Amino acid sequence: MAARQASQSNAMLYSMVTFVALFIIAAILAVVYYVKSEDFRTQAELAAEDLRSIANASEKGSLARIVGKPTQGKSYLGTMQQVVDDLYSFILGQQPADNFPATVKFNEISMKIAALNKNVLAEDVNPAIGPNGVALLKTIEELKLKLDNARAEIDNLDKLNENLQIDLDDATDRGEQSRQNFVAELDQFQSEVDQIRDSFDELKTVIDGATAEQIETFQEKVDDGLAKLRQKQLDLQSTEEKLDESDTLLQDALTKLETIKPKPDNEVQAHQPDAQIVRIDSQNGIVYLDAGVKDHVYRGLTFAIYDRNKPIPEDGEGKAEIEVFQVTDQVSAARIVKSDTKNPVVKDDIVANLIWDRNIPNRFVVTGEFDFNNDGRIDSNGDQRIAELISRWGGLVDDDITVDTDFLIVGVEPAALRRPSQYELDSDPMAQQRYEMSAQKIGHYNQLLDKAGNLGIPVFNQKRFLFLIGYDTLANKNP
Repeated sequence: MAARQASQSNAMLYSMVTFVALFIIAAILAVVYYVKSEDFRTQAELAAEDLRSIANASEKGSLARIVGKPTQGKSYLGTMQQVVDDLYSFILGQQPADNFPATVKFNEISMKIAALNKNVLAEDVNPAIGPNGVALLKTIEELKLKLDNARAEIDNLDKLNENLQIDLDDATDRGEQSRQNFVAELDQFQSEVDQIRDSFDELKTVIDGATAEQIETFQEKVDDGLAKLRQKQLDLQSTEEKLDESDTLLQDALTKLETIKPKPDNEVQAHQPDAQIVRIDSQNGIVYLDAGVKDHVYRGLTFAIYDRNKPIPEDGEGKAEIEVFQVTDQVSAARIVKSDTKNPVVKDDIVANLIWDRNIPNRFVVTGEFDFNNDGRIDSNGDQRIAELISRWGGLVDDDITVDTDFLIVGVEPAALRRPSQYELDSDPMAQQRYEMSAQKIGHYNQLLDKAGNLGIPVFNQKRFLFLIGYDTLANKNP
């Protein structure tokens, strides 16, 4: 019994010892596990912090979108580094150093682009600026466009240079031809001088060899010729005195004749009224004339208005100017283009237009140069505009004066061109033709004036002509 109890006590002791040992081992393992767990947790937190420094949560989820498909055998970061290195090589044309970080590579690229912008782009092109600096592709495209334009301009300059060279060669050839012509003329003049010198020497020899008798005979002939010449001069002087006396008597007779019977006024026809004002609408600026379709009045025809109880003034300027805008069978309506408030238009005032005639058309000749719109410059087509105005209003325009001509309209005398020199003729073959045409215009101008004077044809300058047709104001408004 005692032995059994002792055995049970030993078993309990062993169990207790075993339990304690296991407890101690478990406690040790728990401590070790806790320490390892804390170590792993710390490492995990450090790893998570490192990962966050590389990419945040949203960036980690978008690595494929940001980087793209990673290169085989490389991570996303390795692929990104390879892309940065490739961009560095693509932009700068050189391989980056292995130990250069991406920020250093970017800064190097930015500095070199900034230097390029400062030294090159700013001079040749306005660089396209992006969010972070120069937009390379836009700038390259603009430089390419500038380069193409520069090449095109160079091609144009080359063509222009070729044309200039051709002109220079032509001018050189003409100059050489002129020089040769001058040399030929000089040789000809020299030959003529030599001939004259030889003739002079021969004459001198003859004179030196003449006898005193021949000289005396020659002197007598000279004296006789001089005496006859003096007598002819006296006779001519006497004849001129008689002619002057006859001319004086003739002028006196003509003066007396004019006092007895004045010279007829050849402008009477121009100062005849063509119609009369029968009604006035002062509020609307409209007048009505006693002439219509049956009298060949039409829209656009202008008239000058004159006082009913006064003759048309010599200068032709009227108190008002009107333009027909409506025509009936016997009456025409016209708007007042210009009027004088101090001398208003009244009923029964007369109207006139030098061109228009209700019965037969008047015949005109136009010559000279005209400043149609009074801007101070001669119009290149001034005479044509005068002729077109005459034709439009029923007149006839002839090139030369005949006995049937009614009026001569003259501008200023055409400008005379200077006779071109030989050098100007060589450089401009048309210079002689322009000079001759200028001389012909002046001659024709004066010839027409002489004919008009001889035939008693009225002559009107531009101002009187425009006054007498009531078109002076509209001419200034229609340049």
